[in-house]
Amino acid sequence: MPGKTTSALSMKRIIISCLIFTAIPLAAHLLNIVISQYAISLMFCMNAGTSILIIYDWNLFGIHYNRAKKNAMDTILFTSLGAILIMLWVYVGANILQADLILPGNSDLIAYGYARPGMLIAFSFMEAANISISYKCFTDHFDVHGKELQSILLSSLLFGLLFTVIYMPSLNISLFFRTYLYNMVLIAILAYLYNQCHTFIPGLLAMAVIYFIIMLQSSVI
Repeated sequence: MPGKTTSALSMKRIIISCLIFTAIPLAAHLLNIVISQYAISLMFCMNAGTSILIIYDWNLFGIHYNRAKKNAMDTILFTSLGAILIMLWVYVGANILQADLILPGNSDLIAYGYARPGMLIAFSFMEAANISISYKCFTDHFDVHGKELQSILLSSLLFGLLFTVIYMPSLNISLFFRTYLYNMVLIAILAYLYNQCHTFIPGLLAMAVIYFIIMLQSSVI
């Protein structure tokens, strides 16, 4: 992980955290067999699964929160920078790459109005926390001393691929690679923010805020 000098997580914790990460979309597909509304299924599983992940890695989350609080100015600065970068990249991903973003569309937000609060939470804070914590665990044993740039590139390639395969499998090869590119750069942005602040909180907040604003704007149009 960028900026890390020693590993603090056991292999057991890393494996279980990654299993929770991969279980969320699998559980959503199983639930969808029953209710036949994938947006609702993924919303429920994202909220429930990420809550379990946060509780399981509560000490890790607390450590990163305290780092962010201790260096409040850096947190504010890089959260703002991250929000700008992610906002621009979401625009590119949605309008130029036309990638498959994990964001409910305007039609879903309006059609499932009763579930809108759950969607706003699931696909902003929960999604950002799921990615941030899982990425930290996935890359915890990476040896990055003196080679932060290589680590950002390698980890974004690997975790971006895992994220794309698990969360957005597609038989459309073109869509798959466009989505992979979007995810890879998104992860690289989060990794860069971690590298600068030594905490995943700025990236988590930046992604959560931008995704929340996009959904809020969509739901009122």
